[in-house]
Formats: sequence, C-alpha cells, structure tokens
Amino acid sequence: MRRLIDLLAPLGLVIMAAAALVARHGWTVKPNLNTYLIAGAALVVAHIALRWEDIYKAIGGRQLRYGSNTAVLVVVVLAILVAVNYLAARHPLKKDLTKNQRYSLSDQTKKVVQGLKDDVRIVYFQRASDMEGSAGVDRVKDYQALSPHVKAEFVDPVVKPARARELDVKGPWPSIVVERGEKRERVNNDSEQDLTNAFLKVTREGKKTVCFAQGEGERDIDDGDEGGFSAAKAALEKDLYQTKKVVLAREGKVPAECSVLVVAGPQTDLLPQVADTIRDWVKAGGKALLMHDPEMKEKRPTYDALLKAFNIDAGNDVVVDISGFGQIFGAGELTPVAVDYPYHEITRGFRVMTAFNEARSMQAGTGTVEGVSAQDLVKTSPASWAESDLTLKPPVQFDEGKDKKGPISLAAVATVSVKPEPSPAPSAPPAAGPSPSPSPSPAESPKKEGRIVAVGDSDFASNTLLGFRPLGNRDFFLNSVAWLAQEVDLISIRPKEPEDQRLVLTREQQQNVAILALLLIPGLFIVLGIREWWSRR
Repeated sequence: MRRLIDLLAPLGLVIMAAAALVARHGWTVKPNLNTYLIAGAALVVAHIALRWEDIYKAIGGRQLRYGSNTAVLVVVVLAILVAVNYLAARHPLKKDLTKNQRYSLSDQTKKVVQGLKDDVRIVYFQRASDMEGSAGVDRVKDYQALSPHVKAEFVDPVVKPARARELDVKGPWPSIVVERGEKRERVNNDSEQDLTNAFLKVTREGKKTVCFAQGEGERDIDDGDEGGFSAAKAALEKDLYQTKKVVLAREGKVPAECSVLVVAGPQTDLLPQVADTIRDWVKAGGKALLMHDPEMKEKRPTYDALLKAFNIDAGNDVVVDISGFGQIFGAGELTPVAVDYPYHEITRGFRVMTAFNEARSMQAGTGTVEGVSAQDLVKTSPASWAESDLTLKPPVQFDEGKDKKGPISLAAVATVSVKPEPSPAPSAPPAAGPSPSPSPSPAESPKKEGRIVAVGDSDFASNTLLGFRPLGNRDFFLNSVAWLAQEVDLISIRPKEPEDQRLVLTREQQQNVAILALLLIPGLFIVLGIREWWSRR
C-alpha cells in the first residue's frame, strides 16, 4: 500500500507533463488540457496528504518551520514585485540618463506642442513587426502625452493599404503624416527635428523674412567658407524663416517684408544715411540684430552712434579670457566663453556655453534715453577683461586703470517704446443721423515697440562656431531672431541631432580585448580557484 501511495506524486507529475507536451505540439487533448493538469495536481496533493506524518518526521519540526517562514517571505516578495510592476505599467516614470538627453524631447518641442490651440493628428506608417520597441513609436507617444490636442494613429501599410493610399504614402517606412485642418506635412524620418519641423509647418501661419544688410562688407549668407553665414541661413530656413539680402544704401529704406534686419560684422563704417534708415525704422517699431566686431583696423563712429541712440555702449576694446574654457575647443585667450546670462526671454533656461572670437564689450549704457530700456544679455567669466590696447602687443596682460576687469558683457538688448499715432478726429455727423461709434483712443491701440539685439562679435554665428556641438551659439542666434520676430514658441533649446557614439577599434585593439576577455580574466579566476583548493588540502 505504501508503495502505491509513493507512486501517486510521480504519476501526477507525468500526467501533467505529458498533457502539456501533447498540447504544445498542437495535438488535440480530450476532453481538455485543464482536466489532466487538475488530475495530476490532485495526485500530488493526495500523496502529500497520505504521507504527511512521514514527511514531517523526515524534515523535522524546526526545518519545517524555517521552510514555512522562507516560503511566506518568498510569496510576500513576489507580491511586492507584482504590485510594483503593476503600478509602473499604469504610471510609467522615465529618466533619461544618456549623454545630451537624446531620448528626451527638447524645450522647443514642448513649447510648440503644449501651445497647440487646435487638434493635430500624427499618422505613423510602419510595419507592425517593426513597431514593437521602436524609438519612433515611443517618440510619437511622448508628443501625444504633451497635449490633449495631439492625436496619434499607428498604421501598418500592408494591413491597411487603403489608409496609405488615402494619405498618398508610399514609403519607405517609417513614413509620418502630420495634419492640422487642411494642412498636411509628410516626413520619412521619425527624428525629433523632423517631427517638430512638421508641427511648425502645419501650425504657423505664413513665413517671416529675415533680411541681411549688404554693402559695407557684411557676412554673406551664401558663403560656405569658415567665416560665412550659410549655416545661419540654413538654420533660419529650418525654423521656417525666409532670408533675403538687402542693400540699404540703394533701397533707401528697410523693405516692408523684413520682419528682422541683421547687420552682421560690416568691414567699414555705415554710411550716415544707412544708419539713419536703421535708426528711424527701429524707432517706428522695427527689429534689428546688430553684430559689431572690435575696431582693430579702423573706427566706426557712425555705427557706434547708432547703438548709442538706443542706450547701448560699444567698447573700444577686445575681450581677453584666461579662464581656460576656450582651450576646450582648441581656441585661445581671444575666444571668450560665456556661461552667465542675465535674465531675459532670449536666454531663459540657457544651460549651455556660448563662444565668441575676437569680441568687443557690448553693454547697456549707464545713462538713460527716453523711451528706451536696455540691459546686458551675455557675460564672460571673472577671469577675463576688456583689453584697451587693440594692437595686442605681447605680453597681453591686465593693466589696472586702463583695462576693465571681468565679467564683461558681450551682448545687450534694448526695447524702444513707439508712441501710437493719434486717430483722426471723426467728422461731424448729420443732425438727423445716428451718433457714430466712438473711435478708439490711443491707449486702446495695440502696443508696438522697436527691438535691438547688439552683439560685440559676428564670428559667433559664422559657419565655424554656429554648429559646434558643445556650444549654444546656434540656439542663442536663433533665439535672438525669434525674440526680435516675436516668435515666442521658437525661443528655446532646440532638438539636437544624436551623436555618433560608435566605438571603432583597430585590429590590435580588438586582439587586446579578446585576450583580456577570453584568457586573462578567466585565467585569473582559475588561478584563484586552484589557490583556494590548495590552501584547504
């Protein structure tokens, strides 16, 4: 009898294993798989119940008690893990620890998406087998989480070809369609840059024009050399601005389509009539970005007077920085690096460095100009000074009483109040006619102001420095233009292209890694094991 009882548990296990194996191979299990599993489990339980006294004596009271405690602890730990996983699935918490925050959305994307007033639909076309674990799918879901106005749809073009034909999508995959009302934009890349640009294209009404002054040796937006501004032009066009060259001496005025006028490092002084044109335009509500390099070769009094009219002082100096920051980028003491930004909308949230090359000081004036409000925008470190000797004869060192000790302001910003024009007095109405509606008073007119951003260097926006990855020059330049153009949603830190972080090893390095991993490390453990065995003999 005892032998038959001892066969119950093995028989039950065999029944359960055999039933599961048959079902796994696709064979029909009659009446069903659960019947055999329950029957096998019943045989195991019967075996334990009938031989309980023998099991208790074999294990012993203390061992059974300890085993029970261990089993309870295991069950509790499993329950905690299940609860934590359930909460994590319902309330996911992400923390991007990668360099450059490559899996986090940029400030610009958050501003654009969270500022939506209408619904925007993202239709993401990709094969279903490739969607699982896709970074692009996760990115679209991140956009959707930012605003209830973002509606996402994920479509397999093979399963639903009619939907692909409806939106005229033909691949390659992934292919994404961003829609807002009648506007539709297609992209074949699920990167953040392309998605955010698609959002900008369908949500912005019209394009603003950034005009670059020419005629006094300014930087050229079509110049692809190191000192050119072709990268600045490309960055502006990516933010959906139009660019245009203007010769103010020939035009006689700033063209009406110019939302922002850029004067980038003229090599000669401005003509008086050109300076007057810019001054009058800003006072009437125009916006200008003025970049002014040190006057190493010749003075530019007309340019300096233009800045002075807006309470901005351009120093007759060149900034020297001995903090050592410039050496990080392979530059010297004449490349000041700024990390201090007085509070302003242009630099709000700025946590990056900006570099300037052979810059002059540019600061808000100590005096006052009626209707003008000016402030500093960018400052260097205390380990810098404004060198008054523009010949830069060695040794270049700080001279007390002649040079100005840092921090030095490299850029300043000014706003100019524009007085609204009085409305013409209404003509007297006929006696029998109805009384006219009152005309709006000047106080009710929309506020209009001129804006100036003045920088003591034009190299910071050149092809060499604008796209240098560790620096924030590109964001500073584009933020300045966006503030001048009153494009609030574009004042932010923009999405960056992911860095190529592949590790490339030479053949010798690959051999060294193989020797370390396959011979040295395993050999070390073998030697330690033999030593331990020998010591215990």
